[in-house]
Amino acid sequence: MAYDPVRDEILVPGWYNFSILTFRADADGDAAPVRQIMGPRTQLVNSQRVAIDPVNGEIFVPQVRRVLVFDRDADGDVAPLRILEGPDTGLRREGRVTIDPVHHLMIVSDGGDLLIFDRTASGNTPPLRVITDTGASRMTVNPESGMIFGNVGGGGRFGLDDYVGVWSVFDDGPAEPRLTIGGPNFLLKDVRGVTLDVRNQNVIVSDKTHNAIFTFNVPEAFQ
Repeated sequence: MAYDPVRDEILVPGWYNFSILTFRADADGDAAPVRQIMGPRTQLVNSQRVAIDPVNGEIFVPQVRRVLVFDRDADGDVAPLRILEGPDTGLRREGRVTIDPVHHLMIVSDGGDLLIFDRTASGNTPPLRVITDTGASRMTVNPESGMIFGNVGGGGRFGLDDYVGVWSVFDDGPAEPRLTIGGPNFLLKDVRGVTLDVRNQNVIVSDKTHNAIFTFNVPEAFQ
């Protein structure tokens, strides 16, 4: 799921009907989507994740070993604007995508690596940089600072192994996180989501084992 602050809309991937549904943010009850990307021309299959670039008006949908990109106003059985796929991309799984419109970048988490592409990359295009062996999967980016926040999981649900690592979009290779939040060996056990409150310099983390949402005030991570 993704939120578009420009349109005040929520985008929801449809696993069973191979779709991306867009709803008004104030939708309630049995509300119909305002737009739906669905049909054979879309090439969507079991969509699980979606990201929005609210600045450039594009929707990014990761699939297995590829990323489909649609126009924000796409509706119905429409073909993607472009597709990133091929052996040189380094895409191996169905990763997660986040967009940095300030630095014109697309970041994909794939198998513990963070693959950093030009935002408009398509076809069999290699990444600009790869931050290797981060262990991060769920992640987001603060475009203003160019810092990536990704969850790193340990070996089990109940150990204090998890943490949120912070990397720069300009890191490359086996870079250690510039900062760790909530661990390891401190608080987090099973991180399931990471988001940012940039205005208040907070990192917000959901944890399945704790069944809780934690807010960390970390000004140094936003500089």
